[in-house]
Amino acid sequence: MKLYLNDTSPFSRAVVATALLTKSSSLSLEWVDPWASPAELVDANPLCLIPTLVTKEGITLSESLCICQHLIEVSQSEELTSIEYQSVDQVSQLGFAKTLMEIAFRSAALKRYTDEPNELIARGEKGISVALEKLNQQLSVEGIKSYLKPNLANLYLHVALDYVQFRHSAIFNAVENNNIAEFMQHSPFAGVLNAIDLETLSTQPSFESLVNR
Repeated sequence: MKLYLNDTSPFSRAVVATALLTKSSSLSLEWVDPWASPAELVDANPLCLIPTLVTKEGITLSESLCICQHLIEVSQSEELTSIEYQSVDQVSQLGFAKTLMEIAFRSAALKRYTDEPNELIARGEKGISVALEKLNQQLSVEGIKSYLKPNLANLYLHVALDYVQFRHSAIFNAVENNNIAEFMQHSPFAGVLNAIDLETLSTQPSFESLVNR
C-alpha cells in the first residue's frame, strides 16, 4: 500500500497513527507537497488531497476518516477501535474532533494566501477559541474517563488539539485549558503521537523506521 501525505497535515498524522496502532503491513509512505500537484498524487487522486491511500489492489481511498476506519476494520485491532455509532456521545465526540481539526487546518491554510483581514479566518479562529472553552468545561463536568477509551474519536481529538497547539498557539494558550492538558497527558495515544511528532515527521521517515522506534 502507498500512503501519500505531508509532514504537517493533521489528517495525515491521524492516518499514520492509525496505521501504526493497527499494525498495517507493507505500507510505503510517499511524501508529497499537495500544493505542487505532483503527477503521482494527481493520478491517484485527481482532487490532489492528502492523505490518499492506494491499496495493494490499486484502489484509491481518500478522506482521512474513511482511511482510518478501513484500517481499523481490516485489522481488528484492540489498540485502536472504531466508535460505537449507536452511542450519541461517541458520535458527538468524533464529529467535534473532526470539525475542530478541519477548521484549525482551514484557518491556517487560508493565511497562506492573504495578509488582509479575512472573515473566514476570523470566524474560524473565534470558533476554535469557543470550542476549546466548551471542551475544557465539558471535561471538568464529565471528567476525562470517557475520553480515555482507545477509539477513533479520541485519537482525532488528540491530533486536532496537537494541531491547534502548533498552528494556533496564541488561541490555545489564551483559554483555560487545564482539563484539556490533563486529557492530552493521559490520552491512550500519547505514546504513538509522541513517536510521530512534527519534528520526526519533518524528516520524512519510512513507515518501517516508525514501526521500529
